[in-house]
Amino acid sequence: MRLASLTWCLLLVWCGFGCSRSFSSQDLGVQYEPPSGMGLRSVAAGPPALARFDGGLELRSVRGAAPALDAGPEAVLAAGLKAPGKLLQDTEGTLPAGPVARYEFSQTGGSRTLVYFVPRKDGFVLVTFSAPERDYGALSARVERSLSTLRTW
Repeated sequence: MRLASLTWCLLLVWCGFGCSRSFSSQDLGVQYEPPSGMGLRSVAAGPPALARFDGGLELRSVRGAAPALDAGPEAVLAAGLKAPGKLLQDTEGTLPAGPVARYEFSQTGGSRTLVYFVPRKDGFVLVTFSAPERDYGALSARVERSLSTLRTW
């Protein structure tokens, strides 16, 4: 009986640490919990520092002067990312990480890309998510909900 209790305790501890989706990186200067099913695939120190997750999700940390929040996608993307298609939406808002700009793009071939620009003192973070049109709606909603967990330093 004691062995079964010990086994359950070890299993709970392992899941508490091993099953966690939380991601933290000094190179990127972020802490983030991606949506379930979008586990970490790779991290590169950069520059720019880059974390790739399953399902088309990426976090990119760009050091240096950040463009103004209202500078528009051309200025933001020129500083850290190639324009991923035709701009569909350009809005500003706020997350727990601070003020953000949100861009949505459509690409030929039937896919979409969501980009969040998160300025900070020493640069900015770009959160990008790309998926085929058929999967984009449900998955992008999960990504956007997960951004409430994004913290920068």
